[in-house]
Amino acid sequence: MQQTKFGGNALARLALVLCAGLGLACGCGRTDTAAGPVATEPRSGGTVVIAAGVDIGGINQLTGAESRFEQDIIDLLFLRLFQEQPDYAEHPPTFAPELAESREWSKDGLVLTVRLRPGLQWSDGVAITAEDVAWTYSAQVDPELVWEGAGSKDSIEKVIAVDPSTVEFHFSEIYFSRLADLNEGVILPKHTWSKLPFDEWRGNEEWFLEHLVVSGPFTLTRIVPQQEIVLERNTRYFRAGFPRLDRVVFRVIPNRTNRVEHLLAGEVDFVEHVLPERAADVQASQRANLLPLWHRQYTFLVWNGCREPFDDPLVRKAMTLAIDRQSIIEAVWGDNARPALGPILSSVWAFNHDLVPWPYDPNEARRLLANAGWTDSDHDGLLDRNGRDFTFHLSTNGDNRLRADAAVMIQEQLRRIGVDAQVSLLDLNRMIEDNKTHGFDATIAAWGIDTSLDVKHQFHTDSIGSGGSNYGCYSNAELDQTIDLARRQREPSDAQPYFDRLQEILHEEQPYTFLWEPMRLYGVSTRLRDASPNQLSAYFNLEEWWLAPAS
Repeated sequence: MQQTKFGGNALARLALVLCAGLGLACGCGRTDTAAGPVATEPRSGGTVVIAAGVDIGGINQLTGAESRFEQDIIDLLFLRLFQEQPDYAEHPPTFAPELAESREWSKDGLVLTVRLRPGLQWSDGVAITAEDVAWTYSAQVDPELVWEGAGSKDSIEKVIAVDPSTVEFHFSEIYFSRLADLNEGVILPKHTWSKLPFDEWRGNEEWFLEHLVVSGPFTLTRIVPQQEIVLERNTRYFRAGFPRLDRVVFRVIPNRTNRVEHLLAGEVDFVEHVLPERAADVQASQRANLLPLWHRQYTFLVWNGCREPFDDPLVRKAMTLAIDRQSIIEAVWGDNARPALGPILSSVWAFNHDLVPWPYDPNEARRLLANAGWTDSDHDGLLDRNGRDFTFHLSTNGDNRLRADAAVMIQEQLRRIGVDAQVSLLDLNRMIEDNKTHGFDATIAAWGIDTSLDVKHQFHTDSIGSGGSNYGCYSNAELDQTIDLARRQREPSDAQPYFDRLQEILHEEQPYTFLWEPMRLYGVSTRLRDASPNQLSAYFNLEEWWLAPAS
């Protein structure tokens, strides 16, 4: 097994919790804190082992971050200007200083002046300056890179390093989510990474590992592919006394059931994804507790509108009516998920509460399909049109058993109305590539929501290809205009009618069948203290985690 060693650092966090953190009992374990009874003051030292489901392909956000876990690792290596706060239930999220010390808007609201904390250093001792911030922006918008998040910078005209500790962001317009757009993306080290031209960044992930300097509480010291990722304390992190841990080891354990077994055996300290059927085992354990949180995610079935018959909204709506989402949720999640209605979660401030979920109605599904020309003309049990049976491939990543089980249930439910869905369980990387190239019929996947609520990447016509994530080739002129208008409003209250309307359009046209909003079940060792995962990151305050002494 090849082993790679290099230098680096880390951090991440944020969100709304069902149980307000590990210090509260919430019917998920014993009645002490989720990390066991507090018997000592926080202390430094030790190694925490975290069970990870996948490996990482790289640490450059602008060329990688294909999975949520990879983004979590990147966020543990590089800081942002501000730290997003988990308060987006009642209003747009707020932001606390991180690399930044302060911010001030100009009178006309078009220029934001940001001042950095004094004494900031990269892990190699070089000062973190405004030049790093301005250069990072130039990388984010470089056309050679085609970064997926580049759209968040569309209204930023220029970024100027005024002096080593002061940077100005010049906007072309005033809108309520300017700070969220400005903060999208970590700050990168100009003095090292600028040595490689932008047009050589893609395909050179190893180079970034070899030239890694970072800004957070940990440094990345080792990767053993398919085995482990090791973080160690960064002695130049700006928070004195942190991190508390000497080392964090992410142990790659692809099988979710095996991750729980390692937790119950005391071999790992933290499991991010506990399968619902294993929840009771964790609850009953003397070595671990269960922490359930509503997750910042929705799972969906995307229909490929580049291909017939899913270019027809009547057919897509029929598919949704033929799928019994509630029975699927109960079978695979129990009480740990709820039906999704759209890309804006039901726990988010801009959710349209007037939406009524589509019912499970196979008879209405058959009627709609008949109106679209799909009937069983040869009486073989399958609908057909123009000599073609209604059959398609339904794919998902096979390593996610919940999605795989849902796919089999959807297959059976669609068969009842005469539609043949052939389930394909794919490697995650293969599925991602198929999605990007529109090389699929229908796919079950999930999005973690953008808390600025900009859904352009998933549903705008401009996001079909060209680095966007409109995998289903969905195009609707009214929706395009509504998305554009929503993001340009000066106040959240002004944007609400546009958010309401875009949800109505997507609800009616069903480019996705929105399946569920899940809880995430965390397994936490009783020896682990002050771990506070939330909806935006499982590793919200990793620098503050510590281990209680053995009893």
